[in-house]
Amino acid sequence: MVIAPRAFGQVLGDGVSSLARAWRALLTPALVASVPVSIATVAAFRITGGAEFIDIAFNHPERLQTLSSDVLWELARPFFVAVGIAAVFQTVASVFIALVSHLAVASDLSGGRIEPRAVSRVALARFPTALGAVLIVLAVVVVLFGIGLVVWLAPIVAVGTPNPAALLVALLLFVVLLGPGIWMTVSASMTTAAVAIDRLGPLASILHSVRLVKGRWWPTAGYLLLVGLLGGIATQLIQLIALPLAALGDAGTAVSVASALGIVAQGLLIAGITALYTHWYVDLRARKGMLSTDDLR
Repeated sequence: MVIAPRAFGQVLGDGVSSLARAWRALLTPALVASVPVSIATVAAFRITGGAEFIDIAFNHPERLQTLSSDVLWELARPFFVAVGIAAVFQTVASVFIALVSHLAVASDLSGGRIEPRAVSRVALARFPTALGAVLIVLAVVVVLFGIGLVVWLAPIVAVGTPNPAALLVALLLFVVLLGPGIWMTVSASMTTAAVAIDRLGPLASILHSVRLVKGRWWPTAGYLLLVGLLGGIATQLIQLIALPLAALGDAGTAVSVASALGIVAQGLLIAGITALYTHWYVDLRARKGMLSTDDLR
C-alpha cells in the first residue's frame, strides 16, 4: 500500500494511534534500558561527591559566595563529573530505546505483528551504527554551539553591554550565532530513524536526514518542539515526587531521586516521543518519493 504525505495534525494523530497499539512492545525495552541508568545516576552522584555540592548549593549557598574560584571549582568538579557520567549512560540508553521505537512503529505501519523480542534483537544489531551516528551529530552540534558562544562572548568581554540597546543587540547576536547549531540539531533529528528503517550507515543516515528535512525544516522544528514539550512537561511532573525530600532539607538526595525518576520516566517518554518522530520520518520519506508499507518491513 502506498503511503501518502499527510497534514501536520494527521501525522501527530496517526502517531498517537500507532503508539497506542505499540506501547506493550516498547514498555519492557524502555524500562530495561532506563532503570540501570537511573541507578547508575544516583550512584555517580553519591560516589563522586556530586550530591554534596548540590546539598551545599541548595541549603548553604552563602558558603559558596565566600570561596575563591579555585576552591569553588574543586568543590564543584565532582558534580560535573557525575553529570558527565550520567549523560554518557543516558545517551547509550536513549539510542537503544529510539531504535526499538522506530522498528516497532515501522512494523505497525507495515501491517505486521509487533514482536517485542524480534524488535529488540534488530535494535541491538543496529545499535553500534546508530550510536556512532548520534555521537557524530552531537560532536558537530557541540562544535557549532561552541563556535557561536566564543564569537558571541568575544565582544561582550571586550566592551560589555552597558545599555539596553547593547543588550538587545547582544541577544539578537546570540540567537544568530547559535543558528547553525539549531539548524543541525533539527536537520539531523531523523538520523536514528534512517538507521533503523533504511539500514543506513552513520554518515549516510545523517546525510539522509538532512536531505529529508530540507524544504521542511520549519514544520519539522515545530513538530519536534511540540512533541518534545509535551514529553518535557510529563517528565517534570514525575520529578515533583522528589519535592518532599527537598522540603525536609536533604537536597542532595532530592536531586538524586529526581534525576533517577526523571531518567526512568525519560526512558518511557523517549519511547513514546520517538514513536511519534517515526511517523514524521515516514511522512518526510513519502514527500521525497513513492513509499509503500513494504518499504518499512
